[in-house]
Amino acid sequence: MSSVERPGEFEGLQNMISGKLENVGSSLRRHTLLEAVARIFVAILGLACLSLLFDWWLELSFVARVLCLLLGLGTVGYLIYQHVILPLRIALSPIEIANLIDQSKQVSPQQAIAPRVASVLQLPAHLSEVEQSQPMIEQAVQYNYQQLSQYPFQDSIDPRHTRHCLLAVLAAFLIPLCFIFIFPETARLWSQRWLLGSNEAWPRNTHLSVVGLKNGQWIIPRGETATLQVHAEDEEGTTESVWLHLESNDGESETITMNRFQAGDFRYEIPPLQLPYKAYAWGGDGESEPFEIVPIDRPRITDLTIQATHPRLSQPFVSHFSASEGNVRLLPQSEVTMQLTTNVKVSQIDVDSEDVSLQWESTDGKHFQARWTHEKPVSFKLTLHSAEHEINSHPRPVSIGVQPDRSPRLSFRYSGVRQRITAKATIPFTMIARDDFGIRQVGMTSDLPLSGTETKEKSDEAEKTESGVKETKSKTPEKKDKNKEYPVYGPVEPAVETVIDHEQQVSISEMKLNPGAVITFQSHAEDDCYTGRQKTSSRQLVFRIVKPEELFREILLRQQQLRSRLRKARDQAEQLRDDLKQASSLDQAADWMRKHQLVRREVGQVSHALNGSVEEMKLNQLGGEETYQLISQTVLKPLQNLHEREMERQRQSLETLRTDTPDSTETMESRQDQIVKSLDEILKKMAQWDSFIDVVNQLNAVIKLEQLVKDKTEELKKKQVDSIFDK
Repeated sequence: MSSVERPGEFEGLQNMISGKLENVGSSLRRHTLLEAVARIFVAILGLACLSLLFDWWLELSFVARVLCLLLGLGTVGYLIYQHVILPLRIALSPIEIANLIDQSKQVSPQQAIAPRVASVLQLPAHLSEVEQSQPMIEQAVQYNYQQLSQYPFQDSIDPRHTRHCLLAVLAAFLIPLCFIFIFPETARLWSQRWLLGSNEAWPRNTHLSVVGLKNGQWIIPRGETATLQVHAEDEEGTTESVWLHLESNDGESETITMNRFQAGDFRYEIPPLQLPYKAYAWGGDGESEPFEIVPIDRPRITDLTIQATHPRLSQPFVSHFSASEGNVRLLPQSEVTMQLTTNVKVSQIDVDSEDVSLQWESTDGKHFQARWTHEKPVSFKLTLHSAEHEINSHPRPVSIGVQPDRSPRLSFRYSGVRQRITAKATIPFTMIARDDFGIRQVGMTSDLPLSGTETKEKSDEAEKTESGVKETKSKTPEKKDKNKEYPVYGPVEPAVETVIDHEQQVSISEMKLNPGAVITFQSHAEDDCYTGRQKTSSRQLVFRIVKPEELFREILLRQQQLRSRLRKARDQAEQLRDDLKQASSLDQAADWMRKHQLVRREVGQVSHALNGSVEEMKLNQLGGEETYQLISQTVLKPLQNLHEREMERQRQSLETLRTDTPDSTETMESRQDQIVKSLDEILKKMAQWDSFIDVVNQLNAVIKLEQLVKDKTEELKKKQVDSIFDK
């Protein structure tokens, strides 16, 4: 029975030793937890310090800060798991606690307490075994217990370590508090950047600011170059270089060195952009906040139209302004409506003008219109202000002039005759009247400022009778109308024709003028202007009446001069013929062509002048139809055929001398010889014409002399008869 109860005798000893070791285990757990807390707080403080230093040094981006924050949280989590969760999950037995005490004190195996604790706690369990020596077990238990009962288990916990842990925890709290108290702005900025995700930059000695930046965006016109300007404010040294980093949406990036304009002013000309870019600048120890370059459409006028109504216009005048149309001119007192359309919404339209003040009306921010009464020329510039961004359009110049309703423009000419005409002449006139809106009336007038004296000789003095001398009888001049109207066009109302082209022939024979008279012609045109009719008069055309024989002599003299010119041209043609016969090569082809062209030009001018002289003879009724037929058949037609046919063929032959297949010189010599012969024949006919005219003039002179003798005889007979009846 005693052998069974003996193990219970040592239970009190075991409980006492176990209790002491469990107390040590509890203290060890508390110490481990305190140490873990100290480690974690110190680690958090260290990570915060590192984040502050690296962020201030490198100005970490938001993504980098988030990654660092996640890495720090992972580190703290690892420390909690390693130093809190794992130790708390471990259940230590008294023997393991004693073993830990031995390890902490690094005692020798003879002084270790773990074997003694094992002897006290485990040997009594072997007393019931028959093969074991009970006295030895009891003695060993008693001995080890006596050794352990005097062992200071609580002294195995180092109080200094606990104090260090407490100091570390306290320092982990006090250091941030002191930092916040001493550097509140730095602490605030750190918390803003790391806890709230702000991108506010750290204060530096170099402060970089982007000019024109608003809400993190720099707005520029799309498709236009723009100058990015960065200001650098230095507290110590001067910043010498600033770099710009650009990154597109597709991931392409580039780093650019900005141009130093002056101290603290750096600029870079951005090329035309179509899509947004992300950018930031840095220099010295400072860096600008990241920003976005956003290209937007500059406000511009896509359509500009004016519509003008006027009482003179049947329909409104509409004009779309473009670079090709130039300025627009409107009639005075026009009611003008200007309409414009923009590509983006516009908040305001500035009008830079001293001539007109416009009040714009808009419906949707893109369509505007203004009205005014056009009285004088106006010129202004339109500047559009974008409604969404602070960007303006380029000034758009607009110029609207005044279109006056000018008086009619009149052209008045004559042809076929010269200013010296006969009393039987017919004068062809040509009148062309033009007006901006309509011709109402066109007319022509004639005037006789100098009608000439009717050369009526005074009657001879009658034979003196016995009763006295008879009075001289003179014939009173017949009164003539000095002015005469020739209606041409109109009057027409309303006037719609803007051009009147009229030809008028005036017969001088109807006026019964004597040689020496002067007659003037003038045309007039009148329009239907809305402010009052306007009348225009042409220049005066003055003609003098001369005797037919006098004008005939002038025309004959001009024809003789033309014959001299034609004779000179004939000599030049003959010289060209001789050059062709003596030519041994074609080197002088260009000179031959030049000489032929001179001769042909002279022949053409003579032919034209002769035609004009014949036309002048016809209009002045000098000579008869046989005379005109004679000079036409003998001179004019041969001369025209020579110019248009023979000389043209010769020109074509001379042109071939410049080609690879020239005509033969024999052919050209023969044709040139024929030209000379034709000129000789024409000159001969012209000489015969002069002789014929001389004969005709002599016959006319004889006829006039006989007629004069007849008139004198009849006049003398009449005087004698009158004298008989007077007696």
